[in-house]
Amino acid sequence: LTIWVEYPGRNVVAQIWSIPIGRVKLYALDTNIPANSATDRMITTSVYGGDTEMRIRQEIMLGIGGTRALAAMNIKPTLYHMNEGHTAFLALERARVLMRENNISFDQAAEAVKTGTIFTVHTPVRAGVDEFSIELMDKYFSNFAPQLGIDKRRLFSLGKILAEDEGEGFKMPVLAMRMSNYNN
Repeated sequence: LTIWVEYPGRNVVAQIWSIPIGRVKLYALDTNIPANSATDRMITTSVYGGDTEMRIRQEIMLGIGGTRALAAMNIKPTLYHMNEGHTAFLALERARVLMRENNISFDQAAEAVKTGTIFTVHTPVRAGVDEFSIELMDKYFSNFAPQLGIDKRRLFSLGKILAEDEGEGFKMPVLAMRMSNYNN
């Protein structure tokens, strides 16, 4: 079973693996498949590996791709738990899907996403915060904002402490907190 996620100028495909661990199934996404370029095959090769651009690629696959993988397997969670902000893009994908399926606005979808989302942070220090430049966010999300019915400025403000600060980068834990009803 595979899913795909849009990246600038291409789609990246991931194979879904099911790994039994005792009575629990762990699902993993694998981009190391022939359908992808050599660079895209590296997205799921290692955790915390590479530069900032590789990190955003990994977190897009984890959040958006992970949400799509659950849908492809017909798994419908009633509650999503985001850890450390790494999966925070799942909130945007969930909002996009809710908007499409229910013909609702982004604000309505964001509220619905919040009610079924918990965020936990273990390392609330600067070194533990994944932060992306607005230029990098623009490169990877310029086509995603219209799908949410909002402009890029509003989308990027969801990951900023000070929404109007043009110099502030996009912080994954800030997005996670804004899109969660409960923060731990």
